[in-house]
Amino acid sequence: MENIANRLHEIVKANERERNGQKISQFEREDLEKKYILRYAKENNLWIKDFFTLGNYTGLQGNENTILVDVESNSVYKSNNLFNSRFLISTLLDQVLAHNHLFPETKYELVGFTGIDRGEERTPYIEVVLKQDLIKDARQADDEEIMNFMHSLGFSKIGEAKFSNHEYVVSDMFPRNVLIDVKGVIYVVDDIILNLIHS
Repeated sequence: MENIANRLHEIVKANERERNGQKISQFEREDLEKKYILRYAKENNLWIKDFFTLGNYTGLQGNENTILVDVESNSVYKSNNLFNSRFLISTLLDQVLAHNHLFPETKYELVGFTGIDRGEERTPYIEVVLKQDLIKDARQADDEEIMNFMHSLGFSKIGEAKFSNHEYVVSDMFPRNVLIDVKGVIYVVDDIILNLIHS
């Protein structure tokens, strides 16, 4: 995952160098990233033709994730439409790497990519497919439990469901995204992370 994120950043920088340092637009970057990922995924057996073959549809769907569960492999699959990452694959992968660093107990694994190939002349529609372990026998943590957990990690609350430690801002920390098991272990299963140092 880190290699793919780095490659996407390199492609953007190379394109800007060709333009004598002129920044490319958000739409140009999205086009570059998605065309590269479509080729890369198909060449490296990471293209998933039918996401719904990976598990059972839960009926859960937020702004950005469609969620499947495979009880046999104890896995949750999320197909991310990039909505919360400004439709940039590199931004999402950077967020996932930060999540894995901060919350390793619910780390994401990159499974591959899915979407629609619209031909050479058009930007493909791409979703990033991620996998997490299924957390069993857990309930939603309440706001106080979430706040205490984040404080224990050195974060301060800076807004509704939003915390910062001067390196990262972690938001979307609502009870629906944070679980607690019978032993009191907290699991952050979804979040939005901004790296303040590398953004």
